[in-house]
Amino acid sequence: MTNKIDILKEDLINLYNRERLSSYEIAEIFKCDPTIIQKRLKEYQIKIRYPKDRINISKELLKELYIKKGFSTYKIAKQLKIGRTTIYNNLINFGIKTRPKKIVYISRDELVRLYRIKKLSLSQIARKYDCTPSAILKKLEYNGIKRRNKFEANIKYPKKKFNGGILLKAYMIGFRIGDLNVRRDNEKSTVIRISTNTTKKEQLNLIKDVFGRYGHFYYKWIGNSYNINCSLDKSFNFLLEKPKNIDSWILDNDKYFISFLAGYTDAEGNMGIYENRARYRVGSYDKEILVSIHKKLTDIGINTKIRLETPKGIYGGKTYNKDFWRVSVNAKEDLLRLLKLLKPNIKHKKRYKDLIKAEKNIIERVK
Repeated sequence: MTNKIDILKEDLINLYNRERLSSYEIAEIFKCDPTIIQKRLKEYQIKIRYPKDRINISKELLKELYIKKGFSTYKIAKQLKIGRTTIYNNLINFGIKTRPKKIVYISRDELVRLYRIKKLSLSQIARKYDCTPSAILKKLEYNGIKRRNKFEANIKYPKKKFNGGILLKAYMIGFRIGDLNVRRDNEKSTVIRISTNTTKKEQLNLIKDVFGRYGHFYYKWIGNSYNINCSLDKSFNFLLEKPKNIDSWILDNDKYFISFLAGYTDAEGNMGIYENRARYRVGSYDKEILVSIHKKLTDIGINTKIRLETPKGIYGGKTYNKDFWRVSVNAKEDLLRLLKLLKPNIKHKKRYKDLIKAEKNIIERVK
């Protein structure tokens, strides 16, 4: 019995129904065989789309690929993006003599290396040897190689435990509150999944640099934005809950707070020059978070303003589900001090460039 690849129903609904990806495109994302996606769609009772114009395979095309080029049914199916059984049935229907099953030799040591050590899936090994996943499964059984259990199978990609220290942890929490969806598949799962969407390549690169080095990072351009996902070790469970307020261990330490603020700024803030004056602004629906930021900055001697920028409602066709709040720093002395504190902690490349420009603007105005 094969172990299931860990695919959430909500992910399939999003990719298959909302984003209109094919089962082959989804299979590329999860690095598995398209038939697995099709089976999972049926298991989750997700209505399967059938193309209006079914693919017609000519006898000449099959002869060209199967006889002249010597492609296997598996390779032809992959090239034409249809099922291998469909290819085989068409060969029979066209009276094309099929070859004996391909004998693939893989040593036991090589199977152990690919399957147990490198953690490749049956489909990945099959692609290397141009055969079917079931052929690889039989070889595992023949060689007495124990199948990975469900826990091992779900850990398809290696993940590193969090070892970034308390400052990075504070930064990640700030960034998570501002810009990440974080979940665990179920109560027993040890995989922490983060996801978000962005139109900015800089944001994609930032998430890859900060989180991607700890686990499997992947993205896809869907519609008009990047759909970003990353699977992390259970040591990142501190990201699971989105707190309504900033934890006391962050607020009680100035360095931890500034690192947190840098993460929140990279997600939700901006530093720009308006009417030749540098400004710092960070805004969101997180009223309690912004109130805490305002109070903490005031406590360390940086004057800020906090205000309700847009009440809940519809304005100019844009819907605000909750009140939108904004914290800003405008006075040049306060702003210069804040920028110097944030400078070593900002990781977003564009934010950092904007910070340098704002800093230069203040210095020139002071002169």
